[in-house]
Amino acid sequence: MSWLVDTDLLSERTKPRPDVKVLKWLEENSADIYTSSHVIGELQAGISLLAEGARKRALQAWLNRLIEAMEGRILNFNSTVATVWGRQEAEFSKKGCLMPMPDSFIAATARRHNLTIATRNVGDYARPGLKVMHPTESAD
Repeated sequence: MSWLVDTDLLSERTKPRPDVKVLKWLEENSADIYTSSHVIGELQAGISLLAEGARKRALQAWLNRLIEAMEGRILNFNSTVATVWGRQEAEFSKKGCLMPMPDSFIAATARRHNLTIATRNVGDYARPGLKVMHPTESAD
């Protein structure tokens, strides 16, 4: 199975006390992990908001390494994904379950590529037709 990893999981390695279950899951599934260009954007936005200093420089270097390491596995929001997103928005609107824009872009990317979204924020993606998994609840 392949995964589209959300922002909260990719950023785990940057935390002072990372969740070892998340780190283990990321390591064990590294060959099957993809992410979205929107996740990269969310990570960059968070880093850009920090005050200048060592932490900001370290996080920027980490993100640059992550982008390089995930080359070919960062999925872009292109016209095909945009079409999936438009249909998804209409579907969710009819059902009264719209989601915030960045999450809906990530969800459409996962749908387009038939990936399961890996996140601890399962509730953010709890919508019809989306495959979502919480890795720390699944890891042993």
